[in-house]
Amino acid sequence: MTHPAESPAEVPADRRELMARLLARKAAAAAVPVLPRTGEPMECSHEQRRVWLAAQAAPETAPPNVTLGLAVTGELDLPRLAAALAALVARHEALRTWYVAADGLPRQAVRPAQPVPLELVDLTCLPEPEREPEALALALAAAGERFDLERGPLLRLTVYRVGPLDHRLLLVCHHIACDGSGVALVAADLAAAYAGEELPPPPALQYADYAAWSLRRAAERAPRRLPYWRERLAGLEPLFPRLPAVPAAQGRASATARVRVGRPVVERLRGGGGDGPAGGGPVTPFAALLAAYLVLLHEISGRRDLVTGAVTSGRGRRELEPVVGSFVNLVPLRVGLDGLTGFPALLARVRETVAGALANEIPFDALVSGLGGHRLPGVHPSFHAAFVHRGDPAPPAGWAGLDVRVWEHEVDDGGFDLGLTATPRGGTYELALTGRLARFTASDLAVLAKRLAAVVEGPYLPG
Repeated sequence: MTHPAESPAEVPADRRELMARLLARKAAAAAVPVLPRTGEPMECSHEQRRVWLAAQAAPETAPPNVTLGLAVTGELDLPRLAAALAALVARHEALRTWYVAADGLPRQAVRPAQPVPLELVDLTCLPEPEREPEALALALAAAGERFDLERGPLLRLTVYRVGPLDHRLLLVCHHIACDGSGVALVAADLAAAYAGEELPPPPALQYADYAAWSLRRAAERAPRRLPYWRERLAGLEPLFPRLPAVPAAQGRASATARVRVGRPVVERLRGGGGDGPAGGGPVTPFAALLAAYLVLLHEISGRRDLVTGAVTSGRGRRELEPVVGSFVNLVPLRVGLDGLTGFPALLARVRETVAGALANEIPFDALVSGLGGHRLPGVHPSFHAAFVHRGDPAPPAGWAGLDVRVWEHEVDDGGFDLGLTATPRGGTYELALTGRLARFTASDLAVLAKRLAAVVEGPYLPG
């Protein structure tokens, strides 16, 4: 016999109190606990371990530094900016954490806040037409400079003066300390501190707390989820086994080519590109652009069994939203083209693949270790392509009367043979293809970027 659902008013007070206590106890048990700070080094997360191991053994495979570029017009007060930067570092432990090796693995030590490098590069001595290109060239070099993980600091701020009231700000942070989502937090706090606002107290929960909690959660989940990945990735072969190597240009490991397509084009792609709706209706922009990328990878490699590493944000819990740190994970997405008829069928298969992968997600480092076999730190031995879908970047308001906008600077230090970063920018999508110069020339990438735009605008399923 069933009973109608009781409204809150119909539930007796003692039962409501009991239910509230049970829910609170369940929430407390699931919450990320805050650890005591004793001054001793603490455990690193799987994400930190992956970045650290790559930096130690094979820097070319490590994720690129995270950057924030801002174009600033107005009376920029450098001492005030330096004070805002110091306040930012004091607020977020991950920005003042150093790393020490213990038994072949890193441990993290939170240090007291120290001065952060802030450098002024005055370019007004150059002819005006040369200032912006020179700032961009210097930013590209600065974005790729390495950090000392044992001594720190792990971020630096450079101000390029291109006019009396015109500056370009470049904040560079090691990926072990901050990820792309964390940059928005950093930008908001930096703007608020510069404007003289009193920042909220530092979050009680900091990244080191998440690291310890996430290790325990991964240890519980990995044994249950590894069988899925063993079956899913069985027999996987490298995507680019026979491409000729091209000597890399001196000083640069990668290059980037960019194209833009209109948002209406991406919306059309989501529904199948005019070939009829995908099974289950329109897919997300992530899935639609990934499907177009797979078509391009097929054209490059000739393979019909394709795999990419998709970057996920890793911030699935509300209490982690204000925390700066390295949360991103890499999830393999394997999609076969055989048996498909039309691009909508590919979209449906991509959607199914993404759903299965996210339902069985574990830290990438734990996945690769669990599968065994030879590997480079941070890189799966059987796939060399990556895909990132980012949010629309926007500078925060509140810069005390300054006019601030996003400064589009180039960062092309990638850890994969080929990577696609899709970023919505107003009414368009920017598609940035970053490739290793040991495998692609800059001209190759420019051609591939144009070809990708053509696939997005007129999608088809390879024959």
